[in-house]
This record gives sequence, C-alpha cells and structure tokens, in this order.
Amino acid sequence: MKKINLLLAASAALLLFSCNDKGGGVDIPGPKTQGYWILGEGSFSIANSSTLYYYDLNDKTVTDKFTAANPGSVLGSTANDMKVYGTKLYVAVDVSNKVVVLDAASGRILDEIDMGQADGQNREPRGLACAAGKVFVSLYSGEVARIDTTTYATDYTPYSGAFKYSEGIAEVNERTLVVANSGYGSGNTVTVIDIPTFTEKGSITVPTNPNELAVAGDNSVYLATWTDYTTGAPAALHKLDLTGMSYTTIPNVEVTKIAIYGQTLYGVNTTYDATTYAPSCSLVKVNLSDNSSETMIASQPGSFNGVNVNALNGYVYVMNVAADYMTSTVMGFDEKGNALATLTGVGNAANTVAFVNKISK
Repeated sequence: MKKINLLLAASAALLLFSCNDKGGGVDIPGPKTQGYWILGEGSFSIANSSTLYYYDLNDKTVTDKFTAANPGSVLGSTANDMKVYGTKLYVAVDVSNKVVVLDAASGRILDEIDMGQADGQNREPRGLACAAGKVFVSLYSGEVARIDTTTYATDYTPYSGAFKYSEGIAEVNERTLVVANSGYGSGNTVTVIDIPTFTEKGSITVPTNPNELAVAGDNSVYLATWTDYTTGAPAALHKLDLTGMSYTTIPNVEVTKIAIYGQTLYGVNTTYDATTYAPSCSLVKVNLSDNSSETMIASQPGSFNGVNVNALNGYVYVMNVAADYMTSTVMGFDEKGNALATLTGVGNAANTVAFVNKISK
C-alpha cells in the first residue's frame, strides 16, 4: 500500500485522497495534505465509545467532525482501523462487526456494511487494505472480505473451519495481499492471497503472535510479532520473503506497531513494569537498507497505540493513550525527526490517523 491513488475521473474531481501503507517518496506535483482523521477505538468496557475526530491543518483546529456530520449516530464499539481510498473513508469497527463508509471530506456516513457471521460467530473486522478498486478487510474468522467501492457488494475468501484471529493486512503492488494470523496470541502464520483471483497462494510460518504489517518502497513486506505470552519472547520485527515463503528477523528491534516511508520504518512499542505494571513506550526509526536503527523516544509514560506516516512528506504521527485507556494525544514529527504540534482532546484511545489530500491548483 502507501502509494498515492490518483482518481482523475472525467469529472476532474477536485479532491485527491490516499490509501497508503507502502510509503515512499512519490514525485507528483500538486497534492497537499489538508488535514487528517483521528480514529479512537474507545474503551472495551463502554459500548459505542469509538470516536472519529478531524484535525484541520489550515486553521489548526481539532473537531469531533463525525458527530457534527451525523447527529444522533454512533461510530460503534472498538473501531480498529481506517483507510482513505478515493473520496471515501472506510472504518473497521470490530465489536460492532461492521465496516462504516463515510465521505472523506465531510465525515458523513454513506453506508454501513455488516460483516455477517462464520460458524455462528461474528466475523469481526480488524484491518483494512485498498487495491484495484476494492477494500480488503482482515477478519477474526480468518477470512478476508472484499468490498466493491462502488456498489459495496461484499464477498469472502473461504472459511477454514476455525477462527485464525487475523489482524494486520497489507497489499503489495496491487497484486498481492498479506494477512497476519495472530491466533489470539498463539498463531504463527501469515497468509498470502492473489488479488486478481482472490485466492490463497500459500502461507508463511513465522514466530508466534504475528500482528502488524507494512510495505516498503521496494515492495518488501515487514511483519511485527507481539510478545509470545507462553515463552515471554518480546515483540520483534521481521522481513518476509513472498517468493521463498520465508522470513528473516531484524535483530534488536522490538516493535508492535509499524509504518514505513520509502526505506525508513517507524515502530512503536509499549512495555510494562514487572512490579507496578506501569506502561512505558518507545519510538524507533529503522533504516531498511542496512537494518540500522535509532531511538527517537526512549521511554515515555502512557501506551503508544499506533503509528502512521504521511506518504506525501514523510511526517510521522504517534498515538499515545493515557492510563485510563481513553485520554489520547497525537504526537507529530517531520521527516528529520523534529517535533510538530502535539494534539490533545482527540477522542477515546486514538489508534490511527488517515490523511486527506487536495490537488493544488
């Protein structure tokens, strides 16, 4: 992902949006980021507490734009991921078992797509990827949903007979999907799917608890595995080989959430004191050309709940959530690591941002 999708339709649409997970400097004159959506997953114990705020870069304001655009409506419970694709914003709302489609400019709800059930249980959408005019959704059921962006017609890969608790999903060059199957902490596979035929090509056996995926500018795929709750092995970073269906581990990099700009990976991690259980979080920067790394934030209170990078300029955004697992802060850094404005009051347990770009005249 993370390549910019230009929609130059006959109507010469004014707005340009991107569903980007690959990063990479793209030399396209004109587009400029106008602002970004901030998704909050909310509290696990409070129903319908997910939030969707918007930060306007022009007037430097944060607003609850979703509520203003949809009076009386709620986003749902435990919103887990969002992507902007074309002129629409897609939000995966896990516990509510739906994908919400919104107008990316206004935040107005266009549709809500129920993910249905597999084996008598809600499928539960987790991650999103966008390619070839479709939105792909990883599901706890282990299936992948494919949503047509025009009709919202939805179909699914075959159900294997058991929930795989799939988490991260990424697309590679609009041809391949990669899906991390966490097994709710005990899984150890990554599924590879051919996009044109929407069929499984195979799977890669990886270390326990695979979760997050990101794609570099050279189309290399990176995987973050979380803590192995049985052995205590820490979070780790791996590079996947989709040809040999294997992986290599990047040494001495402990990350749980990752984002890539070109050949630079940004990763966050949260650890907990063995005695007090107080969280402490860190941010690292990895040069994927030689796997060297540097620490941008060594230790900070709270929980780093997500990291995103703007494909237009390489700016990095980290979501920090306080001990109440509701109060959120968005910390920004430019491509040189200099701090940008820190945003507070941005919703409940923020976990991701999605950028809104406009074609300059």
